[in-house]
Amino acid sequence: MRQALRLRRYQMAAGTSMLAVGALFIAQRFGVLSWPVALEGSAMILILVLSFYLLFHFGLNLRFRDPSLTTEMIVCAVVVLAFLMYEAQDARNALSLFYPVAMLFGVLRLSTPRLLSIAGFALLAHGTMLYLSALRQPGVNSSESLMQLAVLAVVLPWFAAMGGYVNALRHRLAGSNRQLKIAFERLEQVAIHDDLTGVFNRRFLLDVLTRESSRARRLGTAFSICMFDLDHFKTINDTLGHAAGDAVLKHFARVGSSDLRAVDVFGRYGGEEFLLVLPDTGQQGACASAERVRAAFEIARIPRLPADRRFTVTAGIATSKPEEDVEALLARADTALYEGKAAGRNRIVAVG
Repeated sequence: MRQALRLRRYQMAAGTSMLAVGALFIAQRFGVLSWPVALEGSAMILILVLSFYLLFHFGLNLRFRDPSLTTEMIVCAVVVLAFLMYEAQDARNALSLFYPVAMLFGVLRLSTPRLLSIAGFALLAHGTMLYLSALRQPGVNSSESLMQLAVLAVVLPWFAAMGGYVNALRHRLAGSNRQLKIAFERLEQVAIHDDLTGVFNRRFLLDVLTRESSRARRLGTAFSICMFDLDHFKTINDTLGHAAGDAVLKHFARVGSSDLRAVDVFGRYGGEEFLLVLPDTGQQGACASAERVRAAFEIARIPRLPADRRFTVTAGIATSKPEEDVEALLARADTALYEGKAAGRNRIVAVG
């Protein structure tokens, strides 16, 4: 994924290099550049484009500290520009405009110090080019060349500083976006989970039931629900305190949510009531799942509560029927639950 992104960035740089080739032939057309220099410069650019392509294609760029090779491509572009301006004095003013164009590719990748160092390198390369040109043509008036160097000495560092500032803003924005994404994910988790027990809450359970009911109706399948109610929960609160009641709720949530299939959904329906949704499960399978939970909770030892105290749960089970809505299904499960309560609690009751 990242390598593909780097390759696309390279393609943008290669396309810009082709613009430079076009500029060379335009300069030749207007007589400010000779054919040999235009051809030589174009060949240099094409060789560089091909060389960097091979580095990306064979993954050799991954051996570099910065696999995007942004700095390396900009430095090579600066060297080629300086050479072309050395060979074509009349085209220097036009070609010098490509310094900022080359540095533009580092704006979204490089830091301010790195961009400033590249600007310094470009000024050094340009100054070296002017010095060598003066040695080759000692009688030429150098005032215009020095003025050009002075302008570049102002423009390139300013461009580097502004580019680094933009890059820093981009990083801060990316960081803010990541934090915002994390915050939204946390809010989403809070919105669908019960604060006390950590299992899914009533709102999410109802959404799941609605989706599962639609799915079962569409595919012609059935699903079951198990409505659990902790036995004598008010007595637990009255005799042991609300902290003990919270501990019992948390422990049952752990028991009920363990050993479930990936498609099963368990949550707190309200108060001391919990709901287990079992997709593609008939009455027999639902009874087995509910019994597993009931038996595990009955033998559980809850830390910091009396060791001789036993806690039990009653469950009502209902299996969906064709064209039955969610409210009717929940009502049948609730009816089964209260039948179990009336029969002595600590049992599983299923309705047809």
